Amino acid sequence: MWDEPLDPGKHPVNIYTHTVEIVPTTNIVLNWANSRTESHELDKNLCTISVRSSDGFTFNLDVSQIIHIPRNEAPKVIARFGNMKNLVSQVLEPTIANYFRNSAQKSGVIEFLTNRSQRQEDARAQIGKVLADYNVEGVDTLIGDIVPPEALMRTLTDRKIAEQERVTYEIQKSAQIERKEFESAKAGADMQPEVVKSTRQVEINTQMAASKVAAAKGDAESRIINAKADAENKTIIAKADAEAKTINAKADAAATEVNGNAEAGKIKAVGLAEAEVTKQKTEAMGTEQYAIVRVAEALASNGVKLVPEILVSGKDGGSGGMIDALIGNEMLKKLQRESEAKKPEAI
Repeated sequence: MWDEPLDPGKHPVNIYTHTVEIVPTTNIVLNWANSRTESHELDKNLCTISVRSSDGFTFNLDVSQIIHIPRNEAPKVIARFGNMKNLVSQVLEPTIANYFRNSAQKSGVIEFLTNRSQRQEDARAQIGKVLADYNVEGVDTLIGDIVPPEALMRTLTDRKIAEQERVTYEIQKSAQIERKEFESAKAGADMQPEVVKSTRQVEINTQMAASKVAAAKGDAESRIINAKADAENKTIIAKADAEAKTINAKADAAATEVNGNAEAGKIKAVGLAEAEVTKQKTEAMGTEQYAIVRVAEALASNGVKLVPEILVSGKDGGSGGMIDALIGNEMLKKLQRESEAKKPEAI
């Protein structure tokens, strides 16, 4: 085995003593798929990997592994495996198949499908680490088609359809809400002139009401002021009337007192004069004679007749005098009635 590999080109080699093994030093793609094989045909015997999940489902998946053999590592690879096909069959095929079978047994199908990208990253790191022990670089590990069971796929499809329908319903609901908001905004815009007009009318009414209130307050204050002025005027007038009445009363009292004093003086003077006259008459007539004269004057001034109209007399007090008196009295009454009848009637 030569330590230094031959570069691409023509080299003189004794084919009877040496065997030349071609090792690609570019990236090599190996497919674990039933319907796909690369031109180098190193993956001709590789097939789709069948795995079983933790929930008991069996499903298939296609895998593509990209490897690179460095130029200075090629002699070591050939020294270990003899040729490239042995490398694929002895290392790559079991390593990749076992990794994905072990990985699938740790999760369910749905989880495996959901975490596909993470599985792919983990596979690249793990397989690259294993290949490094065999002087091969693991460039990348790609997971192709995953074919889960038909029943599970139908369940997933139904779930996806339900999710899409839910999303559709949410979108339709959102659209209806937006349409409602749009219609509300449009109605509000259409009603805006009326709203502005109503608002303006409300402002006008408010101003008018405020004006009326101000006018009413002014009128009330004016009435209060006028009432106060009237009350003050009435109070002043009443005080003036009271003072005038007091002055008049004092003046009347003073006049009455003066008049009374004058009348009293007059009466006193008259009384004194009459007393002086009476005193002189009494001294002139004598007390008894003056008294008789005063009684006669009093009777005469009161209409008392000192001499009767019919004088009844009789001899020795007989009954003839009484009869004459009665007859005379009747005749007097008759004459008085005739005299009254002859008087003219009052008109």
